[in-house]
Amino acid sequence: MWNSLLNGLTALGATQAVLMVLVGTLLGTVVGAIPGLGGAVLLTLLLPFIYNMPVVPALALLLAAHTGIYFSGSITAILFNTPGAPESAATTFDGYPMTKKGQPARALGISATATTIGGWVGVILLAALIPFMNQLTKLFHPSEFLALAILAIVLIGQMRARSVTKGLISGAFGLMIAFVGYDPITGVQRFTGGILSLYNGFDITAVALGLFAFGEMFRLYALRSSRAGNATRIKLGGAQPGARIRDGVRDVASHKWLTLRSSVLGTVLGIIPGVGGVAANFISYGQASRGSKHPERFGTGTPEGIIAPEASSISKEAGNLLPTVALGVPGGVGMAVLMSGFTILGLVPGPSMIEKHQSTVWAMAFVIAFASLLASLMGLGMVPGLVRLANVPSRILVPFVLALGFLGVYAASSEISQTVAVFAFGVAGWAMVRYGYSVPAAMIGFLLGKVVENNLYLVRNLQGWASLERPLTALMVVIIILSLFSPLLRKYGIAGKLARLLGRSAAPAAGPAAANEAHAVAATDATQSAHLITADRTPPRVQEPAVDRTSGHGPGDGVAQPEQEPHAATPTLTKGARR
Repeated sequence: MWNSLLNGLTALGATQAVLMVLVGTLLGTVVGAIPGLGGAVLLTLLLPFIYNMPVVPALALLLAAHTGIYFSGSITAILFNTPGAPESAATTFDGYPMTKKGQPARALGISATATTIGGWVGVILLAALIPFMNQLTKLFHPSEFLALAILAIVLIGQMRARSVTKGLISGAFGLMIAFVGYDPITGVQRFTGGILSLYNGFDITAVALGLFAFGEMFRLYALRSSRAGNATRIKLGGAQPGARIRDGVRDVASHKWLTLRSSVLGTVLGIIPGVGGVAANFISYGQASRGSKHPERFGTGTPEGIIAPEASSISKEAGNLLPTVALGVPGGVGMAVLMSGFTILGLVPGPSMIEKHQSTVWAMAFVIAFASLLASLMGLGMVPGLVRLANVPSRILVPFVLALGFLGVYAASSEISQTVAVFAFGVAGWAMVRYGYSVPAAMIGFLLGKVVENNLYLVRNLQGWASLERPLTALMVVIIILSLFSPLLRKYGIAGKLARLLGRSAAPAAGPAAANEAHAVAATDATQSAHLITADRTPPRVQEPAVDRTSGHGPGDGVAQPEQEPHAATPTLTKGARR
């Protein structure tokens, strides 16, 4: 183990790898401040550039860019109540009220410090689990891999989908795309239509860029406006005592146990496929509210309301890395695109990667740690420029991204047909978001198509129905069934009864604390829809329209909006409570 750790650190210390960490972090910091462009879009745009690049520098570029997204995404969430990334939505609850109180620099200091500490705690926990990943993979046989792949599609299919059915259809669409080309077992052509360029299937760069980047650009162009507010409204007046960046750092130091608890919780949730996405930040916010001595302050600009979601933002990505490299099942959308990078670089996630490329895994963990610190330092230094960048009109941004995407796909495949395919997948990605289907599920289905196909063949010919007698396989089948029928369980109140038995339900109460707690408890089911989560009701004192800023949907876009509960009994806070 120690030899692999030293080899990974040495590989990351090479000049090219260090340069890629710096470039990736800078790109992530810049792109993360543009609402609408997330980590998945940036990673797909970077995929064409890692061809013929050494493994460690290539992964350093991708992971550093993905890590750099999170703090800069919280900048617009704090200053404009507009999350730059879906994961930053929970930060708006107390970040924006703190800005309205004239303390934006303090809020940014809290976010930067909590994000960095959370990233390091997540990496430490990941490092403690890496030596045991090899033993974990030995528990899995073809039936377990097949069940786990289906479970990942089912769970992630509920992300950004309006219903379980639409999530399953999205995952099936991704599987269908993966089956285009030669059958790996029989060699029979499937769904090619006699087109020679499709004999090897669709290029992974074309699929990823089309579904994420092009689909998002089509949606942004339809908005025909910048995504944030007026940059001239915000002044980072940190000269007043109590409103400086250093005061935000002190806030995190005075809540060290909350920071540690949220970081650990984010890492644990990140290990679970489909849960460690947007839901992890909301769950962390909820546990902070329930465990606080002053829950009534949540939603009014309390430091605890910023620390909890920010501490879990990068720590969950460290947790996401564990199932991605050990089992080949991505824990979230960013890791799904990272798996595309594995394919390009010739890496096969799973037992072989743990045995043959453990030093690479260690290098990836170190990238997350270093990039989390660099991103916070860069972000704080670039706040004025990032605020202006957040107001770039879509008519300027969209053509640039589309041109870069077309060039990247052609450079990766050298086939005109793949440039046509990326446009078609872009239209499909836009339509899926518009009508409530799940783009992450489609991407997961495409990436896991070969895993499903190969292991299904092995189970059918070697194990048969006897595979259900294996305890781990049977357990995952039960989880799949419960996930599929979860809407019915909620409809007939079974889920509520179970929640009350576990002591997780909260009695209705008046005021902002009750609204925040109800919101956080509901976020435990947030894997159903990231855009519905961020469109949830805003706590009192945040006087902004209820618009889904992460997906561009508003009240009139045909997307079901959560009902607003009246806050007639909102108590008046005293000066002491406000302090």
